[in-house]
Amino acid sequence: MPTTLEFYWELASLDESTRIKAATQLISALVKFQAEMPKASRLATTEKELDEMCAGDVSYGVKRLIKGLASPRDGARQGYSVALAELLGRIDCISVKLVLDLLWKSTEATNSMRGQEQRDMRFGRIFGLMALVQSGIITRQGTTPVEIRKIVMELAAIGAKKSYLREIAYVTMTSMVPMLKRFDGRDELIGMFVEVGLDKGVVETPDELLLAMRLRRQYPGYDWHSALPQWQGRHMLSARNGAKVAKVLCEQTENPAATGTWHPQLHRVWDEIFDLYFNPQRADEAQAHSPMEFEQLWERVVENGLFAPGATQSRRFWGFLLLERILPHLSEDTVPSLMTPNIVRAMSDNISAKNKTPLAKVGVQVAEKLSAVCENNTKVGLAVLTHLLSQKSTIRTDGRMSLRSLMANRIVAKLDGAAIVGYVEYLQKLFAAPRRVHLRDGLAAGPQAGTAAERTVEKQRSWAVDQMVRVARFGQLPVTDALAARVLRFLSTHAAFVRVEGAKCNVEGLEEPLAPPLSKASQDYCALALTNMVGELSRQASSEAGRAIGRARDGTAWATWVLGLVLDKRHRGISRVLHRYEETRAGLEAVLKQLRGMARAAGKLKEAGDVQRVQALEILQGNLGVAAAFGAEPQAQTEYLEAAAEVGECFERLERQLAGKKAADGEPQPVEVLTDILLSLFTRDSSVLRRLCDQVFVPFAETMTAPGIEAIVGVLQAKEGAGDGAVETTADALDAMDAMDVDEDAGEAGEAGEAGAPGQADGVDEELRQRIQEALGSPAGDASDSSDEETFDDEQMTVFDDKLAEIFRHKKEQKAWARELRLSLVNFKLRVLDITDVFLARQGENPLVLLLVPVLVDLARATLRDSRSRAVHERAVSILNTRLGKTPAGADAAQVRELHALVHERARRAGDQRELDVLAGVAAFAARTLLDAGDGGEDVHKQYAAAAADFMTRKASQMHVGFFRTCMGRLRASQLAPLWRVARDALAQYARPKQAVNVYRQVQAFALAEAAAATAARIASDLDAAQAAAFVEHARALLLALRAALQETIVYAVSEDNRNAATGKLLLDAPRLREIIQNALQLTRRLAKIDAFAPAVAALAPDDQWARAVRELEAADKLASPVIKNLCRSLADLTQSPKPKKARA
Repeated sequence: MPTTLEFYWELASLDESTRIKAATQLISALVKFQAEMPKASRLATTEKELDEMCAGDVSYGVKRLIKGLASPRDGARQGYSVALAELLGRIDCISVKLVLDLLWKSTEATNSMRGQEQRDMRFGRIFGLMALVQSGIITRQGTTPVEIRKIVMELAAIGAKKSYLREIAYVTMTSMVPMLKRFDGRDELIGMFVEVGLDKGVVETPDELLLAMRLRRQYPGYDWHSALPQWQGRHMLSARNGAKVAKVLCEQTENPAATGTWHPQLHRVWDEIFDLYFNPQRADEAQAHSPMEFEQLWERVVENGLFAPGATQSRRFWGFLLLERILPHLSEDTVPSLMTPNIVRAMSDNISAKNKTPLAKVGVQVAEKLSAVCENNTKVGLAVLTHLLSQKSTIRTDGRMSLRSLMANRIVAKLDGAAIVGYVEYLQKLFAAPRRVHLRDGLAAGPQAGTAAERTVEKQRSWAVDQMVRVARFGQLPVTDALAARVLRFLSTHAAFVRVEGAKCNVEGLEEPLAPPLSKASQDYCALALTNMVGELSRQASSEAGRAIGRARDGTAWATWVLGLVLDKRHRGISRVLHRYEETRAGLEAVLKQLRGMARAAGKLKEAGDVQRVQALEILQGNLGVAAAFGAEPQAQTEYLEAAAEVGECFERLERQLAGKKAADGEPQPVEVLTDILLSLFTRDSSVLRRLCDQVFVPFAETMTAPGIEAIVGVLQAKEGAGDGAVETTADALDAMDAMDVDEDAGEAGEAGEAGAPGQADGVDEELRQRIQEALGSPAGDASDSSDEETFDDEQMTVFDDKLAEIFRHKKEQKAWARELRLSLVNFKLRVLDITDVFLARQGENPLVLLLVPVLVDLARATLRDSRSRAVHERAVSILNTRLGKTPAGADAAQVRELHALVHERARRAGDQRELDVLAGVAAFAARTLLDAGDGGEDVHKQYAAAAADFMTRKASQMHVGFFRTCMGRLRASQLAPLWRVARDALAQYARPKQAVNVYRQVQAFALAEAAAATAARIASDLDAAQAAAFVEHARALLLALRAALQETIVYAVSEDNRNAATGKLLLDAPRLREIIQNALQLTRRLAKIDAFAPAVAALAPDDQWARAVRELEAADKLASPVIKNLCRSLADLTQSPKPKKARA
């Protein structure tokens, strides 16, 4: 009986440490027993030889361990396989043949076995093969190629039959690769691996890629071009194999059976890939075999594969694991290559802790580790943060944590001014000398400098510029004026200057030549970034008290500072490379001179408003100067200089006005000149200047004049095909394009037109007809008179086809141009609406508001159903809904009455509810303005009474109770009397049976009265007793009308008249009657709970007529529902006088 029996039980323990301890004790004991045996001179190949050559415990142990591999008990497979591998490696007389025979015998699956038993046998066999390979006995002298082939074929068969065992089978097969070099027939064995394991060279799964990479790495001298004909280059990861590698690693195979079951771990092939790129000991190998750069592999596999739009959650899960794996190798150089848009978007989508899916959890986990890396390395942190600023997907609008805010909160807390300056210095050095980054060198070796391709150089320099600008503009970073000036100086220097070779240069940043030299594209990129940054800084407000917008701490405008730097005559050893510098130099110097004059003038002023206006003009002129200096288009440069001159003229007018000098008759005011300038700038392509216009207009809003408003109105009223000035050109062009708007299929339309009626000829495009006739070579007038049919040969037909193609291509270009013009007009109006919004927001009490409101109403109505102008409609509606909260002081009463009448006329003819909702707010604004004037009560009553009559008597009317409720909500409590009168009259006239156009409108008459009663609480709280007394009389009249209408309605409901003569159905059915009684009850309750109105409610005590009507209603089977009975009872109880309370004894 063996003496080691107790160890075998512990090998199946679920605790790993227990299994290891038992295996160690077992192997020690068995090795000691075997040491007492005579040393064997050969290998045991049969069970009999095993018993003869080994100790009894050893022989039993080998058989017991192999047999136990198929046991499903706890951790038996793991423990037995570890012990078996160690035992086979320590006992040197056991052959591979013997182990295979014992393993095949113990793990043979038969058809008589159940499914679970067959599964256990299969697991036992693969664990046995793993132990056999890991023990290393394959390299013993007696092992033959037949046995190697048997192992490989069995592993391949297991992987092909069961996908969940495929990866482990190929990992085991891969671990055999280094052992093949000990065999004489190595090439034959390699060929066998390719034939069996790689399916004759077809590599289409990660398992096969792992095996192929290990084979090629271990035996580079083999003829791999013949063995793997579909894979090119000296490495499996060669750039020429990029598409195949991406397809394999993303498991995008057309054969689903070839891939393994998904599991939440990375495939073992990634261990081989990361070892290739990040193991310094394999740097020579990587250089010799030239695999693709890791950035290329990352972009193909991770960015455009695992994180591609529409990728499955399982692939994105693997992508997050890869990102987590790469984080230790992240540096400031590799951030743009690794933090790609799709990856950032996926992290942003899964950053919320509210989502508990596995994908969300791993996304949060990776984000946390990325934050930790950024906290430990401030340069990496800044690189990541500024890189995220360019990704729109890092922003969330649903209130949840965003990736950008997570990084900002973590990184900014660790930063100080020195760290930011150090990062900017790094970016400037990177711009001066771009480097080729090799990730495989790892952090220890660092990036290697080398000659980069031109595209890579441009990409690195543009990235460095973007990062510098984002650092300087990010408000959460402690950015100083010195740092902002440093970035501006750097951009200005490389956008405007080039170092003269051999000359001594005194310009900071150009002391040494750049390597490689700066290209024209990089110079233009610096110029564009500089223009945008100056514009952003000009609009950026400081947190310091008393510091003006767009200025440094010393009061200098950033645009003025940049122009002064560029035009500084003290620069030596440089050549200015600005576009048309010699032609624009005089104009730029004049702009700079005037900018400095504006700064001096602002310093002498005392009124804050005057200072703000002068500084606004300085900022605008400075940005125009920067745009002209660094612009690339000659026409745009000229236009910006002309606009800057006009701003200077505006400043001169403002300066004379501030000095108290009277302007000449007919001379425009400064704000009028500025308005014209801003309107002209809205047509420019510069988004920086367009955004700046709103800021410049703000301090001038309070000085706006009627001519200035009329200029804005003229633009908003411009339509396609009408207008004047600059708008007329656009509109006329649009009109012309509409005339030329023909179908691209005009050839077929022409044939159909010839066969159609003569009257159809009026719609034919004569220009198109003329050009086609010219292509045919005959006059247009002779085309219909020609009786002989002309025939073309092949050459003539080719020429004719080319001419027709040119004609239709020209027509298509014209239509595209027309669409662009329409879009330009829409954008132009949107920008004008922005300054309109600024004026209404800041000058809501200005009478000039009344000039804008009708135009906005017309604009909202005209663009309501135009899909191309949807943005204009929404913007106009937003302004009307949010900017009419104040009433103009001193407004012309006649003008307000005209506006009020116009709006009500539009409301009564509104096409749908959206239009009516907009008009409701404008009508309330006009009504309040009239009532504030003190004599508009009758006008308001007249217009709203007409609206109520239209609502009640015209079936097609879009009017609804909300139109009246909007006005009631915006009027003061003291101004509600006209609306109460309207509600009372509507209730008295249209709430009675058959007085409204239909039953629904009759119900709405009760709803209108209830809406008026809803304002009673505000009346009681805002007005004194004397003012409230007038509304009590209105309430009494309202309640009397309510009782009369309600009683008549109930009598009508139970009468024979309440039937449709044709169908016999009730006209006033139970649901409508319930609504009427509910409105009446709600109205009465609102008034009864207010002390001032309670006596009026008590005066409506139920009389005999009410009781008789209710009894008749209860007797009506189709109308007497429990709900209606309860409502009638509640209404009666509410109107009864309260009984006096009994005194306590």
